[in-house]
Amino acid sequence: MHNWALLLRVMLRRDRVSLPVWILSVAAFCVVFVPALPQVAGTPDEVAVLAAMMDSPAMVAMCGMLYGDAHTLGIMYTQLMIVWSALLVAVMNILIVVRHTRGDEDEGRLEVVRALPTGAAAHLGAVTVLMVGVDAVLTVLMGVAMPSFGVDSIDWAGSWVYAAALGICGLFFGAVTLVIVQLVHSARGAIGAGLVVLGGLYVLRAYGDVSSETAAWISPLGLIQRTFPFYADRWWPLGILALVCVILIVAAFVLNSMRDMGQGLVPRLGGLRAHAGRTLYGEWGLSWRLVRGTVVAWGVAVFLLSAGYGSVMGEMEGFVQSSPIYQAMMGVGADTVDVVGPVVSMLLLMMAILGAVPVLTTAYKIRAEEGRGRMEGVLAAPVSRVRLYGGYAGLIVLIAVAMQVLAAAGFWMVASAVMTDPVPVRVVVIVAFNFGAAVLFFGGLGLFLTGCAPRLTLVGWAYLIISFLIVYMGGLLDLPRWVARLTPFGLVQRWPSEPFSWWPWIGLVAGGVVLAVVGALGWRRRDVI
Repeated sequence: MHNWALLLRVMLRRDRVSLPVWILSVAAFCVVFVPALPQVAGTPDEVAVLAAMMDSPAMVAMCGMLYGDAHTLGIMYTQLMIVWSALLVAVMNILIVVRHTRGDEDEGRLEVVRALPTGAAAHLGAVTVLMVGVDAVLTVLMGVAMPSFGVDSIDWAGSWVYAAALGICGLFFGAVTLVIVQLVHSARGAIGAGLVVLGGLYVLRAYGDVSSETAAWISPLGLIQRTFPFYADRWWPLGILALVCVILIVAAFVLNSMRDMGQGLVPRLGGLRAHAGRTLYGEWGLSWRLVRGTVVAWGVAVFLLSAGYGSVMGEMEGFVQSSPIYQAMMGVGADTVDVVGPVVSMLLLMMAILGAVPVLTTAYKIRAEEGRGRMEGVLAAPVSRVRLYGGYAGLIVLIAVAMQVLAAAGFWMVASAVMTDPVPVRVVVIVAFNFGAAVLFFGGLGLFLTGCAPRLTLVGWAYLIISFLIVYMGGLLDLPRWVARLTPFGLVQRWPSEPFSWWPWIGLVAGGVVLAVVGALGWRRRDVI
């Protein structure tokens, strides 16, 4: 462990911007809806309607169990948010751990560190302390912020149990990732394996909450729910989870001492090929090979989340009609007869924004390969810059279409099974097609930034986040329509509650094409970074 503290200082220096952004963003997501809860369910009748909807098997599987003798705002908030908040905290820990372990190995930084006077376990020890520190700061921020809003039944005792549950759950997935990075052979494989474990434990929790208490106790996502914040305020389940974290961290240190740098303890499936496959002979095959893991993971997430939204359509219509806050969010009035169309439009809008993430990621892959020094090797061969750029552009179009198809398919398949009067498949397809133009625009924006302003790629992510906040919270905050039209998703008409118009759709697609072409010209002229 020699010089572990110095390595920790180096990690904090490297992440002096990203770590505060991660912590503040996650903490804000976990607590930002606390002051809005009295508006969603401010009266006993609204609480009863919300509880009836949340107690259905579909919502229990999606969000978590409903507990307690009386349905208080604290209990309702826990059921609505604790599982989803835990997923976000887990993803944060997975990415941070992989970045400073297997990521540093892949980039060759750890080899330089180990050549200096540092202990064999110093780097892993510094990562462990960093992980614990991040989760501790996050816990304190949430524990202080939640009761400060003064919402009834969200007290200090329950808030600290809630915050500690999320912090220890994040620490658990960080510890799991510490073990995973000793087994796999790359950072990409470690992230994929970590997310698979997270998804598997989420499914186990969903099954346990609906059918098996034993299965729910096995999953950490089910275990943290059994702390019963704002009701029983149990601490001992968190002690069990903390003990498991210690065991996993010790196992990671043991496994780290048994492997060579850059290698994993689990043998590669099928070994390594002597020659590349035929798909890697062209630009499209190369671009697909580099992004396929990310795209497949996001595709599965979009499909499952869309199916989850579809599973609540049986109760969603009655809840929207009884809740003024949800009427504002969906853009309907109290006298609206048919709210199914606006609800479908809003839910698929959320899926379209989620589907824009792999589109931007693919557009930025060129910049990522430049940063890793691999693009020079590709362009040193007889490879056309324009064809290479075009390979990514064509792949972006396919990904955008695929994400909309998966969202529509997942939503309609489940919604049609749970609704008495199913949503026509034509409505779902047209809504998904409508929002697809905005997704393609973000693909063009990403290609433009990659080609002309590679150091400003964060602008694309910031614009996507701002677009989400405006279109999702615009109705709630009573923002004027012109504010929503500053975003691609606000430009398209909210069909079927608004008449469909081709002009915004054509304009967004044409704008994306123009941005992509300008980006291609910039990419052709500029030097590789």
